[in-house]
Amino acid sequence: MTQDAERESEFLKVRIDLPSFQFDVATRDPRSALSELRRILEIMHADDEIAYEEFVQQELRASFSDAFLRNAQAMGTIKAFLKQEQDYRIATAEIPMTLDLDARTRSGRISSNGVRSAIGRLTSGLECGAVKQGVIHVVGDVDREGKVIIADHIHRAMPTAQLRAFHTRKGGERIAVECIFFGEFEEDD
Repeated sequence: MTQDAERESEFLKVRIDLPSFQFDVATRDPRSALSELRRILEIMHADDEIAYEEFVQQELRASFSDAFLRNAQAMGTIKAFLKQEQDYRIATAEIPMTLDLDARTRSGRISSNGVRSAIGRLTSGLECGAVKQGVIHVVGDVDREGKVIIADHIHRAMPTAQLRAFHTRKGGERIAVECIFFGEFEEDD
C-alpha cells in the first residue's frame, strides 16, 4: 500500500520549447514517459538544439548582470529572437556619469562624448550591417532620456536593426550597457 501511495504522488510535467518546435507532456507515469520523451527528441534530432540552448544560457549567465538575467521581458525577447536567428554577438560597455563636485552629488546625466566613446567600443569588431535584431539593457542611475540617448546612438550604428531597450536602475558611478545582437555574422576564426 505504501508503494501505491508513492506512485500516486509521482507526476511529471515538462514543456519542451525549442526554436523548431514546442510541446507539453504531463503524466503520472514519469519512468515510462522519460524514455518516450528521449526517443521523441532523438527522432527530432533535438539533442543538438538542447545542447545549443544550454550553451546559450551558460554564455548569457557568464556575460550579463543578474539584473539583466532577472528581467523577464528582456529574457523573453532574447528567447523570441533566438527562435528567428541563432547567430548572435554579445557586447558590453560602460559609460561614466557626470559628477557635480560643487554639490557633491552624482548626476544621472551622461555626456555625449562618453556615450559616443562607449558605443564605439561596444560596436568595435561587430558587423553592424549584419545585425537584424538586438536587445539593449542599460544598468545604472540614468533617467529615461539618458536611456533613450544610449539606445539611439546604438541604433545609429545599425539603422536597419530592430532593437529593444530595457533599463534597470542601480546606483553607482558608471552606467553599464549590455547588448546581445542577432543576425547572420561571418564565422569567427
